Amino acid sequence: MSLIPFNFDPDIEGIDRYLQEDDDDPAVNYEGRLNNSNWCSCGYCKGMLSDIDCLCCNELPNLEKIREEEGKCITLHRSFSKLILDKEILNITRHNLILKTKNRINKKKLGQHHPENKTWRFICYKQYTSWVNSWFAMGKGNRVVLPACVVQKIREEYPEPNGIYVGFKNSKKLPA
Repeated sequence: MSLIPFNFDPDIEGIDRYLQEDDDDPAVNYEGRLNNSNWCSCGYCKGMLSDIDCLCCNELPNLEKIREEEGKCITLHRSFSKLILDKEILNITRHNLILKTKNRINKKKLGQHHPENKTWRFICYKQYTSWVNSWFAMGKGNRVVLPACVVQKIREEYPEPNGIYVGFKNSKKLPA
């Protein structure tokens, strides 16, 4: 009897096919969205800081697998408030981020006894991205635009005292 290396490793072909299905969708055209809400089909998106931030959850094909009802806003999903906004769940995510991060400044911000709302929003964004992109490689340098309705809901839950927010920023680092 001989050993066959990698004999019990899972076959990656099925996942490759799954990922290729979403690659066929055309890219979203963000131009001219800033001063109107015609692009929103869920009814919960509000004005954002830039055209690229004006994205509706119904425009994202990967949400079709999660969404409970066609055209319904992802923020109304039964798991959204539990997974994305609940402080007990966010504290678990925060603890994991503290363990993973190597940057001392970020570790200190995450480890504060009473984190600022800015920190909670960051954790919510990470949690949401992980939830809806669980089949895709996400990591350092890989950033995605979040739907305006999601960003708005998180900002309502964890508001900035001065009301000034930063929109989507492309990564300065190369994807991992």
